[in-house]
Amino acid sequence: MVSLILSMLLVVVVYLIFVLMFYKNMYDMESVSSYECGFEPNSYTRMYFSYRFFLISILFIIFDVEISLMLPLPFLMESEVGLWVFIIFLLILMVGLMYEYFCGSLDWLEVHN
Repeated sequence: MVSLILSMLLVVVVYLIFVLMFYKNMYDMESVSSYECGFEPNSYTRMYFSYRFFLISILFIIFDVEISLMLPLPFLMESEVGLWVFIIFLLILMVGLMYEYFCGSLDWLEVHN
């Protein structure tokens, strides 16, 4: 119960810090509005978003979760069945990684031949 209250308190504190830090930017209509009738905004309102960065970050999160699932496996393997499950899991990971590599999804820059 105490950890739940502390967790909720931490979330509220982080939210309040965020609101206080970015209060000016949240209500600055010039930087959030689009170009209209000769009026030039202070900064570019639409940020460039890299598809490659998004794909690589999603792959990193997926492999990070899979590796965190693998960490307790050596302690849980008391039989040969556990070892085979571990080996099959690693093979699935490797096949997925090789597929992503050969499709070119892991390349940071696109190479045009």
